[in-house]
Amino acid sequence: MPLKVTVDTLDNVEESHRPLYVEQDGKFYLQIEGVREHPDVLNLASAYERVKADRETIRTERDTLKARAATLPDDFDPEKWAKLKDGKPDEAALVKLRQDLEAERDDWKGKFEQMSETARKNALDRDLGDALTEAGVTNPSFAKAARTMLSDGVKIGDNGKPFVETDMGPIALADHVKRWAAGEGKDFVTPPQGGGGKGGNGGGTKPLSEMGDAERLELAKAGKLRTQKD
Repeated sequence: MPLKVTVDTLDNVEESHRPLYVEQDGKFYLQIEGVREHPDVLNLASAYERVKADRETIRTERDTLKARAATLPDDFDPEKWAKLKDGKPDEAALVKLRQDLEAERDDWKGKFEQMSETARKNALDRDLGDALTEAGVTNPSFAKAARTMLSDGVKIGDNGKPFVETDMGPIALADHVKRWAAGEGKDFVTPPQGGGGKGGNGGGTKPLSEMGDAERLELAKAGKLRTQKD
């Protein structure tokens, strides 16, 4: 009588065979050496390996098809594709497809340009104003003129940050304003309070303290305004 691999109790197992079993989780299991070499086990193992290999092949094919499907447009027509593949293109369909693709391209291009311009306007309203204030251009009229002079060169980088293209390469907007205020835009900078210094006004005799904003702006445009305060 063959020995059972698994039994619930040893009551029906011959006394001499009971030592061959070991208890585990409430059942008794026959201890067998070389079980993997048994013909039935070998066949089962081979079948399992084939199933596992087939399953991996199917999974790979599935992932490949999913990746290809993701690149297809939503209105992909298998029939039209088959005609193209067989060398029988549908001219009208090709024209329509090209028109649709060009329209989609133009639509996305317009959206991108609109978003870029919106980001640029936000940078001009916020970042350029803050940079001018930080550089000392606090007079409203001078600040408005400076914004007009500097705004054309402002661009938005891929990181969303405003910058200005210079001869030395791109530079952050805030740094560009600082350099401008220290050089050609120094006459736009509001002089510090106090000090009692007297400043020139481009050769005139009227002190800066007696000038209006329009007069100061004209001198600034002419490059004659000094940073001293009367």
